[in-house]
Amino acid sequence: MRYFILLFTLLLTACGGGDSDSPAPQAEKLAHPGIQIQELVQTYAPDQRLTPAITGKLGSISYQLVNGAPADVVKISADKQYLTILNAGSTELIATDSGNSQTKPVSQRFSISINKAPRTPLLTNDISQGYVAGAQLSPSISGVKGSLSLMLAEGQPTNVVTVDAQGKITVLGSGSVKLLAKDDGGRNFQADSREFQINISPAETAYATYQNIAGKPLIFGGKLLPVYSGTPTTEAHYQLVAGANTQVVQVHPTTGAMNILGAGETQVEVQQVAPANHTQVPVQRFSVQVDKAQNLAFKASDVTTRFDADKTASFDVTGVQGKLRYAIKAGAAEDVISITDAEQGEFSFQGVGETEVEVTDAGNHNYLSTSRTIKVKVEAMIAGSLQAIDINTQYQTNQTLTPQVVGAKGSLSYSLTASSATDVVTLDSKTGQMQVLKPGTVAVIVKDDGGELWTAQEKQFSVTIDKQDNSLFVVENSRVDFAANAPFVPQPSHNQGLVSYLVENGGDGVLSQDADTKAITIVGAGRGWITATDAGNDFYHPASSRFFVDVAPLNGSLQISSVRSQYAPGKTIAIPMSGTIGSLSLALKSGQDDVVGVDLANKTLTVKNAGSVTYIVTDSGDAGHLSQKAELNVVIDKGAENPELALSSTLVSSAYSPDASLKAPVVSGRGIDSEISYYTDTASSKVVSLNDTTGEMKVLAAGTAKVTVIEQSRNYERTLRDFNVSVAKAAHPGLSLDEISQSVVYYPDRKVLPPEFTNAFGKLTYAFGLQVSPEYAELTSTGELTLHAYPRSGDNDYFDIIVTDDGGNNYQSTSLNYKLFLKDIEPGLGEEASLTFDGSELQLVSPAEVAAGDVSYFTAIGGRGDALSKDDDDELDGGYTNMVTQVCTDPDNYKGCTLITLRLQNTSLCSDGSRIAYPIASDSRYTCPGMSQPVSSEVSVSMHSEDPYNAWFVNPGRFKTLKPIVVTHFAKPYRSGDVVEAGDIQARAWWLINLDITKK
Repeated sequence: MRYFILLFTLLLTACGGGDSDSPAPQAEKLAHPGIQIQELVQTYAPDQRLTPAITGKLGSISYQLVNGAPADVVKISADKQYLTILNAGSTELIATDSGNSQTKPVSQRFSISINKAPRTPLLTNDISQGYVAGAQLSPSISGVKGSLSLMLAEGQPTNVVTVDAQGKITVLGSGSVKLLAKDDGGRNFQADSREFQINISPAETAYATYQNIAGKPLIFGGKLLPVYSGTPTTEAHYQLVAGANTQVVQVHPTTGAMNILGAGETQVEVQQVAPANHTQVPVQRFSVQVDKAQNLAFKASDVTTRFDADKTASFDVTGVQGKLRYAIKAGAAEDVISITDAEQGEFSFQGVGETEVEVTDAGNHNYLSTSRTIKVKVEAMIAGSLQAIDINTQYQTNQTLTPQVVGAKGSLSYSLTASSATDVVTLDSKTGQMQVLKPGTVAVIVKDDGGELWTAQEKQFSVTIDKQDNSLFVVENSRVDFAANAPFVPQPSHNQGLVSYLVENGGDGVLSQDADTKAITIVGAGRGWITATDAGNDFYHPASSRFFVDVAPLNGSLQISSVRSQYAPGKTIAIPMSGTIGSLSLALKSGQDDVVGVDLANKTLTVKNAGSVTYIVTDSGDAGHLSQKAELNVVIDKGAENPELALSSTLVSSAYSPDASLKAPVVSGRGIDSEISYYTDTASSKVVSLNDTTGEMKVLAAGTAKVTVIEQSRNYERTLRDFNVSVAKAAHPGLSLDEISQSVVYYPDRKVLPPEFTNAFGKLTYAFGLQVSPEYAELTSTGELTLHAYPRSGDNDYFDIIVTDDGGNNYQSTSLNYKLFLKDIEPGLGEEASLTFDGSELQLVSPAEVAAGDVSYFTAIGGRGDALSKDDDDELDGGYTNMVTQVCTDPDNYKGCTLITLRLQNTSLCSDGSRIAYPIASDSRYTCPGMSQPVSSEVSVSMHSEDPYNAWFVNPGRFKTLKPIVVTHFAKPYRSGDVVEAGDIQARAWWLINLDITKK
């Protein structure tokens, strides 16, 4: 430092320079030994005088600023003798000691530091006011010394106020925030900072008050809007109250529009969102009540059916919403049907007539209870069991006939047909008993009024009364003495009409017959044969008798001709005897002595039995003639048949029962030493098995049989009597199934064979009990069911099938209704693939080839309703098909459900690489450019926000379907390069599409 002072002194001295005009040199002063000045540090005080501490001072001190040093820290007085504080800061000055008379002046640099002065703290005031967007705040801060800056305190929110660089405070929102006020103290004072709080309370919010909604009609898919007074906030959120009924409405979360899902009452919670920095709006709830609808779709078909005591039937009711209850309507007839199951609508038959049944649908959560009246008309059963057997018999005096009628259901009445003669029989119109008047044929109509439960029926049978055989007609052999050209007049007996004669063999030279008059004359001796014919009458058939005439020579000898006749009990025969002179005697020569009784006095024989016998007849002669013997040969042939043989009944009737036994009618009027046997032909043996000795029969099958009773006896040829056996079909015991309700899993064009029935005896035929469109299913008469499509939503998910057993040969027909329920389709039954639709477009490509010019189309089922083409036009170019379906977050329990709409479109590929765009039901064939046919069959599945319900599909979650949607491709069978298979359009391929959509 010392060297620095000396150098500084020298420099100052040197600076003085010289001047040629300066006075004469004086004695040179001594160099100043130097001054020392300490650095001056002082706290700012306005205008405070500073006194630097200077040592070595010899003269007066003056001050000046170092060139370039700050000039605003201290103030140098005009005489440069004093320093006063101007501002805090640091500067550098030069202090000059003027020296004295012996010493030279000297200067020294020193620094002055004026520290900022302590200061009083800032005084801030908190600000509290209501929110006004963009309001400017003016804080109240006192004690500011310098520049004031404002900023948010550390960690404070930035959404309440903003502070710009100029410290202007602008309100952004409501809330509390701390600001930091910083005073830098200015030039002269120390800095200070203080926090103060700004409280911006939210502004009052104007909002709407929501009102309950009640008495709204149930219109599925209809839209309800919230009802309120006031003005809602610009943003509001709507949702169902937790635990409220989710099946009444579906609420749009932002508009509050409500899509009606069903009837009932629920509650909606609305949260109106207050604008920023406004008071919160309390959550409001309002109730929504949708009244149950009248079930206009509830239909009950009137019933017209036939009475069947062994059968139950059911009513055809559609559009059911709840539990059903069936009952006979008050005041209606109660003796026509009986309700056996009041819930299922099954009834049994009590009688024929008309009544009314009231069916009540209890409704459900969507529909009111409603009733319909069913008119029930039970008609009589169609009767077809009446059988009447034709009667063929031979005329007998005072004969009474009983009609052979079976299978009657009611009272019978009888009448002759208009064309029948009235003189053959007399007919009792009630009993049918007939008194035979004469032979002939009539037709009888038997009418069955059916009683109360059957339709009337009638049958016609014939009654034929055959003429009697005149077995007594005879012309006995004659013996006459020759007399040339003597007329011969036969003596017939028991003839019933005119008798004509025919000489046989030209008369054999014995007899001659005039061709015109038929008169017979004797022309020679010997034997001539004549055939006598009785023309008969209304009661007897014509009959013939052949006899001979012996013309004896005139020797007067006893001559007896042989006697041959047919057996007739008590019949008297003249003995052809001539030449008798004396008394006659008789002796048995050979044969049976009980064939005839002989009356020689009257020359007659009385027939006792059939057989042969030879007697020796002796003529005693007289005094002029010798005794003479002659043989009397008698042959009595068996009668044609036993007229007394009769059956106690000509009809044996029974209903079929396996191995049942039947007794033959009692046989009366049997001849001597007779034997009875029984016979039936091959056809009849299929109905009964016959014991040919006893006549006992075992039933083999239903039908009619003819049994012939054969009598072999001494006096008659084989006599036949017939009786009929009628085995009616037995009442069917009824078809039965182990389970009257069958079920099967649906898949397209599935063929379902009929179930196995017990008690089936004949041919089974099948038909739908309720009308079914061939679009859904077809049923062959053999019971094979082809399932084409699943029923539409709301249609029955079952088929009512009537199976009829014709009963075969032995049983009456019967029918049984059974139901085949359809289960939802399952994977693994032949589908092309089971796919998942997650909201992104899905493309289905059918493997099925389609022949040129063949129709091909797609169907889709499984949604909430039918798949519908845009504008209801299946052939709309650019069109598509919409299908509404339900997705749920918990599909198994139907929770968190909402409706969405899928868009399906036929996007088959063309040969030029382009694609068509048609509804999937389109069967247009030439839809590609140039009227060409697509080369593939494809369907795209997608979702579009503009389709119904999709705009509402905004709630987050994972949504699934309970069952898949089934897309099916239909076309005729075809393989390229192969023979085209014959066949109708059928399901060629199908896909199962499960929806699994995640909304974030």
